[in-house]
Amino acid sequence: MTGMTAPRSHLAERAVAAMGPLRATETLAAEALAPQEPVLREVLRNAESFTAPPAAPPPAIGLEALREAGLAFEPQAEIRPRLVEELTLIQHQVLRAIPPIDPMRPALGARQAVMVTSARPEEGKSFIALNLAASLAAAGERPVLLVDVDGTSGALTERLGLAQAPGLRALAQDPSQPVSLLLRTAAIAGLSVLPYGARLPGQAAPSGAALATAVRTLAAALPRHVLVLDTPAALASSDAPALAAMVGQVLLVVQAEATPRDAVEAALDVLEACPVLQLMLNRSRVASDDSFGDPAATADG
Repeated sequence: MTGMTAPRSHLAERAVAAMGPLRATETLAAEALAPQEPVLREVLRNAESFTAPPAAPPPAIGLEALREAGLAFEPQAEIRPRLVEELTLIQHQVLRAIPPIDPMRPALGARQAVMVTSARPEEGKSFIALNLAASLAAAGERPVLLVDVDGTSGALTERLGLAQAPGLRALAQDPSQPVSLLLRTAAIAGLSVLPYGARLPGQAAPSGAALATAVRTLAAALPRHVLVLDTPAALASSDAPALAAMVGQVLLVVQAEATPRDAVEAALDVLEACPVLQLMLNRSRVASDDSFGDPAATADG
């Protein structure tokens, strides 16, 4: 797994070629236009209601469930494998692109949100989202909320065994849902999960706009948290552009030597509303011995 940033004109070519190690560089962009006040007040009102204390905390997600979902490293391991070293570099890059908390200027968007997506399904985005969220939380700099915005068969909610739990779908339907929707993890301090949520009888799938409003509510309610969003593939769902316009950065997962160049370019066009676009190569092969950690360790997802 390799992460990188590059000028927009070279992103697709570098991704498909799968060349070069991760470089901790940043792409900065101007802030979005000031939000409309009525919408901002509604989001903040929902956030205040959302943070009401739950009557009883829900059970925590255990380490075994995280492993079943794709967690690929041991949080308390003494020796860090290559995957952890690469994730550490990526998490530094992610944290630098998140603006500092300013309680005097609440934002309508979710600039502390990191949208993880791919051009097409089955390219490892859920694997990257889970392991990046776990790595960020294990570092201890900021608490992390991993949000399943996908909800399709085989996505994080199903892998974690939470298909019947309430989650983002309920929040999109009613932004005043309580904080008890968030599920903490027992193995990694500071990491919580918001599943996609079970479908209620007669309930349609939430629109991209409704999902964006729900994520805004989360961001306003949890300003110290980094939100890692496992989002549907950019070329498979209309939700991607709605969310890209609101989040602070997008990590586009590219399966090395498999994702076509035209698919990468099309996905970048769909996501161009986001101020920070970064590519992350997944399932790349290491051809030398000068990589981080154990040379035998490989990233897969």
